[in-house]
Amino acid sequence: MKIYLVGGAIRDRLLGFPKHGADDHVVVGATEEEFLARFPGAERVGRAFPVYLAGGAEYAFARRERKTGPGHCGFETVADPSVTLVEDLKRRDLTINAIAQDLETRELIDPWGGRKDIEQKRLRHISDAFSEDPLRLYRVARFAALLPDFTLEEATLGLMKGLVPELGALSPERVWLECERALAARAPWRFFTILRDTGALPVHFPELHALVGMMPGPDRYHEGESDTFDHAMQLLRRLPSPDPRLRFAALCHDLGKGLTDPAILPHHYGHDEAGVALVTALADRLKVSNDFRLAGELAARHHMAAAKLPVMRAGKAVTLLKKLRRFPGGGIAGYLALLHADSAGKEPDLTPLAPEFERILDIPLPEKYHDLGPKSGEILLNLQAEAFNELREKAMGT
Repeated sequence: MKIYLVGGAIRDRLLGFPKHGADDHVVVGATEEEFLARFPGAERVGRAFPVYLAGGAEYAFARRERKTGPGHCGFETVADPSVTLVEDLKRRDLTINAIAQDLETRELIDPWGGRKDIEQKRLRHISDAFSEDPLRLYRVARFAALLPDFTLEEATLGLMKGLVPELGALSPERVWLECERALAARAPWRFFTILRDTGALPVHFPELHALVGMMPGPDRYHEGESDTFDHAMQLLRRLPSPDPRLRFAALCHDLGKGLTDPAILPHHYGHDEAGVALVTALADRLKVSNDFRLAGELAARHHMAAAKLPVMRAGKAVTLLKKLRRFPGGGIAGYLALLHADSAGKEPDLTPLAPEFERILDIPLPEKYHDLGPKSGEILLNLQAEAFNELREKAMGT
């Protein structure tokens, strides 16, 4: 029995990235009984083939696969002592993910040139077997987001385009997992631009696809942007925080523009409210978690109104700030950062005022006004509105 460290742990070490998550291993030349004799407390977690957890690490038996049906799970798997390490590595997606290390000798086994591709900053598939799993389109797009200085090989891009007809067979949870990971990566815009360039965007992200070719809006805020999709990608670049929920909100804020009647362009009247239903549809389709869903819906519904905070009636502004306080992408401060980035820096940055807005919302109702029913709420709103007006005169110049 031989055990090798494989995959991300080696790739990340060669890239100089910090260790992340549990180590993955491949077990070669052993039966399950032999493995369990060495790791008696191991817990089997693999259903289709032997995968065990032991000591906080994962051990998967070397396997070869044969395509038997559509989608990510349409494979017949063989995992027995006859499967070699090279056979196991060959079934992986990219060369940089197909490097192994002998735990005894510390030797690196790299039959597909992964180290050279890391040196040359290149994302490259291993073999034509890449085309057997449609999930690889999303995985490679996610690695492109993780490694923005890596070039995606043209031949690999071509194989990715060929996977588009099978994308519909993927589970929405698996698609969202790759998307969520991409949103947390260094360059999330690469994930979505690659989906556009491969023709994959309409399959799981039709609301984003509708932004391709759609005029973004008046030139003052959209100078140099080719379309509304490009605007969303530029906004992702400008955000000051890597919070994936804030990035998802940026992705969703202008979805309503995809429904605009061409007759009213370059304006997009009502796109804020129209976009909320599109965010909900996207979140339902991909089974997006509630915090991301809420971030996207708040971004779509309120970004136009919130941009007018400096000139808004005080009571209305306080009511809006209470809603923005719930924003999962950083609360009021996160929402204001989104607005400033959305304006390409052409409107005042209100983000530094976020603590003052929070202070205003924390103003308590004096005890003598308690238990007055709806009147209590009105009095509290008036007190907070007065404080907002004072702040406006002092800090917002209006």
